[in-house]
Amino acid sequence: MQRMPMWQIAIRRLEMPVSRFILLFVGGSFTIGLIFSLSIIFLTGGLAEGALFSGFSGILLLILLPIIAALGSMAFPLLEVTRAANMIEREMHMFITRMGILSLGEVGAQTIFDILKQMRDYGELASEVQRIETLVDKWNTSLPEAARIVAQQSPSPLWTDFLDRMAFSIEAGQPIDEFMRSEQETVAEQYNTLYDTRLESVDTMQEIYVSMVTAGLFGLIIAGIHLVLFEVGGENDAPIEVAARLRFLLLASFLFLIIQAAAMLAFRATIPRDLIFARDELDTPFRINFRRALLASGAVSGVLLLVTLYVVTSSWSEISTQWDRYGLILLAAPLSPFLVPAWLIRKEEVNVLRRDGAYPDFIRALGGTAQARSAEPSATIKALRGVDFGMLDYSIDRLERRLSTRIDSDRAWDYFNADTNSAVISRYTRIYIEGSQSSGKPAATAEMVSRSVGNLLSLRRRRSLSASTMWGVALGLLIASVTSLNVTISIVLQLGEAIAGVATNLTETDVGALQDFGSGVALPVMEDAGSVDDNIRMFKIIVSILVLGQVIAVSAIATRLRGGGKTSAAGQAIQLLWIAGITSWITAVVLEGASSVFGV
Repeated sequence: MQRMPMWQIAIRRLEMPVSRFILLFVGGSFTIGLIFSLSIIFLTGGLAEGALFSGFSGILLLILLPIIAALGSMAFPLLEVTRAANMIEREMHMFITRMGILSLGEVGAQTIFDILKQMRDYGELASEVQRIETLVDKWNTSLPEAARIVAQQSPSPLWTDFLDRMAFSIEAGQPIDEFMRSEQETVAEQYNTLYDTRLESVDTMQEIYVSMVTAGLFGLIIAGIHLVLFEVGGENDAPIEVAARLRFLLLASFLFLIIQAAAMLAFRATIPRDLIFARDELDTPFRINFRRALLASGAVSGVLLLVTLYVVTSSWSEISTQWDRYGLILLAAPLSPFLVPAWLIRKEEVNVLRRDGAYPDFIRALGGTAQARSAEPSATIKALRGVDFGMLDYSIDRLERRLSTRIDSDRAWDYFNADTNSAVISRYTRIYIEGSQSSGKPAATAEMVSRSVGNLLSLRRRRSLSASTMWGVALGLLIASVTSLNVTISIVLQLGEAIAGVATNLTETDVGALQDFGSGVALPVMEDAGSVDDNIRMFKIIVSILVLGQVIAVSAIATRLRGGGKTSAAGQAIQLLWIAGITSWITAVVLEGASSVFGV
């Protein structure tokens, strides 16, 4: 049975016809976007001159916002399918390993479906299995046919191929254990190929992201120059009048933030998720210290925030004029205490990865020793204490002491998993214990687990190369963005001051000269230069907000690719914010010095 195209799968998972989806979701989103844009225009003075979205800017808003809303609704099902495929494929390694291990012994399963029904802790993959179960139990569909139906609608080609082979195996009468063991290498090879394909897609998306950000920066530069040269006003303008001057800059900023948000969603849907830390509720020294560091950092950050707010509010007139120098630094300073828990998390990530690297050797030695000695768990672990397992030695020693004191064996292994703090070790250890107890073949079980973990570690090494590339791209793009925007600020500042000076001189000599200047093409700023400084100040502030948005986006993308969590992403964002702030300060100082030199 041929697999459906991705868009059909996306629509099918919505459980509605295409026409209804287009009418309700796409059409509804377009209508909501149109109503929202009309409401904004109406509440800000309509399309009349002097309104926030007067003339062309209002028409542009009426066109762009509904289209963006409609495109977003069309892309959402595809992104959800891609996300579901990632979640399925993330579990395939562990899923097939567990199935193979269960097939080694008598597990009470008369059919392959009996084993499938045991898999309840695999997220989206468990949902796929549930669909097969529903077709068989409630619709009286044969297992092979049910597998083919689910395969046809599955978002993951890896899972589709597995179900097709499973259906054929059942119909051909192949023994269950043979099929399970044969699938180990098949799924591993397919998974590796698919993983590499997704990493290549990430590399392509990096290039697209750079191009889109560059285009967004170009739009911001044009909007900034337009703001200074064509938008006039006064210091006593009402907020709506000030916003009207910023309308094109606000539109360009909105599109720039849309690019960042879309990039985060696209990368999140494409990048295979890789959990690093174990998920349990047990307290360990690291977790206790981390919570303490997080609370202390929050308290210090709160104090620094209050101090920063006081300094900014009390010296706003001086700081706002130099916002390109100090704005990003003032944003980064109150957040800096959170670098401490972020550093702890990053250090623990490195340690966990080192523990994962030692785990295949440990589990293989554990299985071999248990097979040879047939001893109780404490004696088996004690026999391994003389072997060097690197970062795992501490956790192994604590495990042996707990088992020796006759603590419940399952509880002792739970504490071992918590000590390692590794998602890989935690889940694969449970699989090993379950498999070795049910099959009575700890050596064969350990060998399967070791091969599966080794393959995952190999994929992680490939992924780390893409993560390093992404970090370099993010860092270079951020520095380039800050520099180019500061250059734009310097250009519009010099241009605005120069034209304002010309306008002042012309006004002093001949009031009617402006009308005839340049054959009637005099710029608005030449007639009224009172808002130049105010416009430039607002441009600086908006630029800092956009840089902050870019920092959040690239931090989230780079962290997801590396495999870190939210705290690690926050720490990376603070680092990037400091880099952006220092870059902005340096470029502002250099450009000001260069301007003064050339102005002499």
